[in-house]
Amino acid sequence: MSDVFQEGQVVNERYRVLRKLGGGGMADVYLGEDLTLGRRVALKVLLQRFLGDAQFIERFRREAKAAAGLNHPGIVAIYDWGQVGGTPYIVMEYVEGETLKDLIRRRGRLGGAEAVDLTLGLLAGVELAHRHGIIHRDIKAQNILIDRNGAAKITDFGIARAGDSGMTEAGSILGTAQYLSPEQARGLPVDERSDLYSVGVVLYEMLTGRVPFSGDSAVNVAMQHVNELPEEPVTLVPGMPTSLNQIVLRALAKDPDHRYASAAEFAADLRAARAGAPVAAAGFDPEAERTQFVGAATAAGATRVMTPAAEAAEEEKKRRRWPLFLILGALVALALVGYFAWASVSGDKVEVPNVVGLTEDAAVRRLEDAGFKVAVQEEFSEEFAAGFVSRQSPPGGTKMAEGETVDVWVSGGSQTVELPDFRGWDEGDVADWLRENGLEGDRKTGRSDDVAEGRVYRQDPAAGEAVERGSTVVFWVSTGEPKAVVPDLVGMTQADAIAALTEAGLAVGEVTTQASTEIEAGRVMAQDPPFDTKVERGSRVAIVLSTGPEPTPTPTPTATVVQVPGVYGMDLTTATERLESMGFVVDVRTEASPEPDGTVIAQDPEAETLAAWGSTVRITVAE
Repeated sequence: MSDVFQEGQVVNERYRVLRKLGGGGMADVYLGEDLTLGRRVALKVLLQRFLGDAQFIERFRREAKAAAGLNHPGIVAIYDWGQVGGTPYIVMEYVEGETLKDLIRRRGRLGGAEAVDLTLGLLAGVELAHRHGIIHRDIKAQNILIDRNGAAKITDFGIARAGDSGMTEAGSILGTAQYLSPEQARGLPVDERSDLYSVGVVLYEMLTGRVPFSGDSAVNVAMQHVNELPEEPVTLVPGMPTSLNQIVLRALAKDPDHRYASAAEFAADLRAARAGAPVAAAGFDPEAERTQFVGAATAAGATRVMTPAAEAAEEEKKRRRWPLFLILGALVALALVGYFAWASVSGDKVEVPNVVGLTEDAAVRRLEDAGFKVAVQEEFSEEFAAGFVSRQSPPGGTKMAEGETVDVWVSGGSQTVELPDFRGWDEGDVADWLRENGLEGDRKTGRSDDVAEGRVYRQDPAAGEAVERGSTVVFWVSTGEPKAVVPDLVGMTQADAIAALTEAGLAVGEVTTQASTEIEAGRVMAQDPPFDTKVERGSRVAIVLSTGPEPTPTPTPTATVVQVPGVYGMDLTTATERLESMGFVVDVRTEASPEPDGTVIAQDPEAETLAAWGSTVRITVAE
């Protein structure tokens, strides 16, 4: 747990911390309970390393306040703001489900209809935020939550603006850089169209199962956003409607002026594509952008600005290069002549298509159409989603004779799987998820304080841990509310026994009496169910009260005195019957007492005293 929030801690006398849900580059998130409203919430607390930056904290507070005004089903609601020991936290809506990133990792690419529906929900939330003057700046699959009904909700509105672009934050470098707009990557001012670019990246990822650009460093990925065009989705997903392909490409335009001007315009094109109508993006030409924008960028992603003198010098350099260009052209021509001469004597060979990144069916079809046989094998891959080709041999571009075999390896998904939080899931859903992800499940049962019957309340390994496929995950299914444990009542007075049962969530049942030489009169000598038995809450426990030893009559049949029995602790009816059966007359008095009403609290003569047969025994009863 964090050194700020501890499990069971009550924050500002209102929010009880239940457990940690996870963390990111800026904050840790905890599951909490709003004790005032009786609902679950998410508590996001700023990491300790940012506490020394007063401006950072103020922007965190200001943006959280602004985001709190965004009331939309597609946006995770912000309820409250506060501080604990100088550390700010935000109280947010708790969404039970998983991130869009987890969903894509688990299932691979989504169907076109599902991807469009999720994007429309995402754009509706983005449009509302833009109308309120809020630019998210960090829209990515990790910041989109999919609830149990399959609806998308954007989180971290406002918090993303409190920091930088995220390109230097350890642990989230690549995840954020993969969704950056070109202007963000170049450090230029951003507007609403930067968010729409990020939405385009998310849509691309849903449709293809991968992001448009990836690399081994954040800078490398960012520069691809600036300088390179993405592979068109239709080449990765054969059969995708051209209209949907064009919509994605327009959303990913390098120049913000070439993108959709608003979330509403983006959404309108998606609805048109879904209905089979013409789309505004149909005329977008990504190759024109390659000339107009990408080609104008330097290696650093900035446009060169030259003085007249510099331009003259540049022209002189170009004139000097002409002889060199002529020489290079002659060399290329000779090389081509040599190539064709070699090809004429080497037999007919065909270039192997590059199928890495395609689905298995699309890869096999492309290779067979080129005249090759295909041998498919499976392997785990951290880079490619399940069902997509992760590598091939020989590689694309190699020349081979028709009829030869190309080996392709299809990803079975990552070798390791990050476990979601199964708490509250239906046991069948957990079993299905484990099976789909190549894991074994070990089902156990137990009782839970706050999870309904048939739902999972515990797991091992814990949520967020990465486990290898094929390993076993233990999960516990609730069988209902916990049972009560019967306390040990023997030796207690009737009043003490009733109090102990009440505290344990139980009630006193039938009360009977029995003589005992071992247990003092008026105290419990037996109980049913016995001590330490687990029973349903509210169950009744029967008790037997001791009347003390059996009374001993006078030694002779002609005795006129008998031993007075002990009736202390008995109820009035039982005590009266006991005394009258011994030949005594009963005189009943009442007196205020903490003991239960009707319980004998005193007698005169006392127990085991010898008294004349037919004489009066006075008993005092509690009222």
